[in-house]
Amino acid sequence: MTRGTALKDLKRARRSGEPVRVRREIAGADRLDAYVVGVGRKWVLLHTISDEIRLDGYSAIRLRDIRHATRSGWKGAMTAHRAITLREEHPQPLPDIDLDYTKGLIETLTTAFPLVAVYIEKLDPHVCHIGRARGITRNKRLRLQEIGPAADWALTPSTNRTTDITRFDVSGGYIDALHAVGGDPPEC
Repeated sequence: MTRGTALKDLKRARRSGEPVRVRREIAGADRLDAYVVGVGRKWVLLHTISDEIRLDGYSAIRLRDIRHATRSGWKGAMTAHRAITLREEHPQPLPDIDLDYTKGLIETLTTAFPLVAVYIEKLDPHVCHIGRARGITRNKRLRLQEIGPAADWALTPSTNRTTDITRFDVSGGYIDALHAVGGDPPEC
């Protein structure tokens, strides 16, 4: 799928208010069932649907990585939409999130949410790093103070090249639970 076609499909999905299944060109990357709530020059913001068919946090994914994003790729889309509507859940856009630039995306997500999950799926599609963004170095590396699965905070930040990052997640059940148990990070 060309970037122009993907962009057109994503904007159409955002206008229609119907869910889509997003598949990316990254080997081993998760497919995402979601509502499109924002489209920028580089990033797309999705209000994700959990396996329990509930709204569950947000994912920002790179536009260039999207292979397919239409309702026709997911036969259960209308059932999911009806179930979410019957539960009176509504996909919410996040208007203050910068989807045009990676640095702006990181800064606005960090301002809006206490934790961010960072994926570098082209290097390892099965791992995400969760924590508090602590800025970007001159070498364009994200500094992330990580929180582990036991809700324990690292005292020094890890770094990843921003060009390697393929996805950010915020909010949602697991991330919110880590923050509830681990609290805010200590200064590093």
